[in-house]
Order: sequence, then structure tokens, then C-alpha cells
Amino acid sequence: MKLAIVFSLVAIVGLVLGDTGCPGYDLGRISAFNITGLCAQRGSDITVAVGSPPPKPPRPSSRPGQQPADDELWNQCSNKGCTLNWGTHADDAVVGSAFAPSRNTAKSPYQSGADLAKWGWTVWPYENIDDSFKDLYRTWGIGWALDALGLDTYTTDFGGLNALFVIDHENHHPNAMYVDFQKYQVDGKWYRATGASYSFTLNVAEGAIIALNRKSPKYAAGERSPTVPLDGLPGLNQFSDVAWIGWQTRAQVQNLPVNNLRYFFSVGIVNPATKEVILRALQQKGLSLDEFPGCIFEPDDAEFSAILGTPNVQGFAYLLIEHKEQLGNMFISKLQVFYAETTHHSPCVLVHVSRPISTSAAEGGKAVRRDREGDVVMTHELRW
Repeated sequence: MKLAIVFSLVAIVGLVLGDTGCPGYDLGRISAFNITGLCAQRGSDITVAVGSPPPKPPRPSSRPGQQPADDELWNQCSNKGCTLNWGTHADDAVVGSAFAPSRNTAKSPYQSGADLAKWGWTVWPYENIDDSFKDLYRTWGIGWALDALGLDTYTTDFGGLNALFVIDHENHHPNAMYVDFQKYQVDGKWYRATGASYSFTLNVAEGAIIALNRKSPKYAAGERSPTVPLDGLPGLNQFSDVAWIGWQTRAQVQNLPVNNLRYFFSVGIVNPATKEVILRALQQKGLSLDEFPGCIFEPDDAEFSAILGTPNVQGFAYLLIEHKEQLGNMFISKLQVFYAETTHHSPCVLVHVSRPISTSAAEGGKAVRRDREGDVVMTHELRW
């Protein structure tokens, strides 16, 4: 009976295969098997005759790994980083003249929460933020690094000092239209919301700003339908301005000095250009991305300028440059690269901020830097 069933199944299979029209399929291979063997019970001495196995398929192409920055990207970031480094040390008026177009001061025109509201920025309702997003250990992967630095490791929700902010370029009112259709008016001109979003924490008491998500208006504009043109971007669009307004407001509310800045963190980095530069910087040192404390880059290192000029780090330099009135000539003394202790091990950059011993300014828009080959005079132009 079992044998009859098997033959019936084989016949059905043959009919089905015969109907497929698959070219080159050898239906005769079925008869090469000892059908009786298919019904053999465990322990039987009846064996199954097996034909030659089909050839191995080609090995699937592996996904290319992260590539280091090429010379063009490396030089672009290095030049920008060098200029930004100079800008943190130089006098305000001198740096202002280096902006393109030139201006009398490096000071940002955006200084208050009113400026944020004017340009269409709103705070994401705090009650709508999931508790998991407030976890600096599991979600941000930065808790252990903070602990090693002697900094608080929790957000204010859990009794810590790190106030979490999510500020978006769109209206979150329950009755607001979808972001693609939202508009606002500034000085008689209508603008569209871009859907940009900045997520960061502020710990004014211990001097730390931690940035996680930084989707800029320029990037988010491309996600809109239709896209938002460049001349339709908000005047207040840089993370440095958004973070500064939050920092200054928080310092005032807590009655703390606004110049108590010690650390900037860029965590969970996904920007391709930044990741490529970091990889090349590490490779040039003969190192790989590692857990905190990771690798340290000093201002005299060639890699320092390249990392400083990347999309994820340059905003911190601009924050210092554009707020010299409140901060003085605070500068970046070293960079630390390590990975976030999350599943993805995404790169992080810790930016160490220092106060100058002397406040002497560079003259005539030029800065003198001493390196291994002698004195080098460099001119600088700042562009976003």
C-alpha cells in the first residue's frame, strides 16, 4: 500500500514538473532513485541510490565593508577643520571677516527661544517620548563613557542631570496638517516645514552636550513632497544655534554659568562621510574602533583637523566660534573616538573643550601655526 502511494506521488510530481516548461530539467533523474528505499523503515538494510550532486552555485557577493575616506574627502575635511580650529582661537572681529560673505562679527544672529519659534521650530511633546529613548546606556550607548569621565549618566527623568530635548522643524499640534503641507511666515515670506529634527541632552552643571540625532533642514528638505528648495530653508537651521539656545536657556533657568562647557559628544554616528574619515584616521594610527576611551587625537595630529571638519563634529566648533561674547575664545583641545556600547557599535566622538590661558588674538585675519617644519602662515575663510 505504501509503495502504491509513493508511485502515485511520483506520478503527480512528474505531471507538475512536466507542466512547468523549465528548460533542461531532466525528469529521467527521478527514476534513478530506488523508490523502495524511500519507504524503508529505520534499521532496514535497503539503501537509497544517490546521483551526483549538482554543481555548487557561485558564492554570494559579500557586502562591501566600510571604506576609508579618499584623498578628496580627507583634504576637504582637513582644510575645514584647520580653519575651524583657527576660528576658535582668533578674535571675534577677525573671524567674522573670514566668513563668506564677510561680516563684522562671528556672533550668530539667533540667540533665543523666540528665534526658534519664529523659524518654525517646536519642541516634541515630552510626554510622547518613549522611556527607552531616555536611556543613556542602552539606547545612546554612552553611559559607561560618561561614568568613566565622572559625569552623570542619567536623564532628568531618572533623577539625573542630563535634560533631554527633541526639537523639530514642524508643528506638532494635534490639529496640524501633515508636515508636507505645513507653512509659516517670516518677514512677509512664506516657508515650508522641513521635518528636520535634533535630539540632544544638556548637562549644564557638569558642562556636557550630547548629540544623538541631527537631521538638518537641508537633509530633511529632500524628504518632503515636493522637496523644499534651498532658498526655502529656515534662516535658523544649524544644530549649533539650536543647541546654543537650549544651553543658554537651561543655564539661565538653573542660574548656572553659561561658559561651563567642558564636553561635546556626537554619538551613534551614521553619516557616511564622518565614518569614512574616522576609519582613515584610525587606520593611519594603526588602530581600529574600540570601546571607550578609544583613540585620542591631539591638535598636532593630522587626523585632528580631518575629524574636526566632518559633518558630525564641525557644528561644535561653530558653537564656540559664534558665541565668543559669552564663551570667550574657548577651543577644542583634543578629540576622542570610540564606539557606542550598543548592538551596532556606531562611532562616537568626544570633543574636549578648554579655556585659553592667554586671550591674544591673531592679527590681520591670519593665524600662525608652528609645526615640525617651521612657521606656517595660513589664511582662512569660513563657510557653512
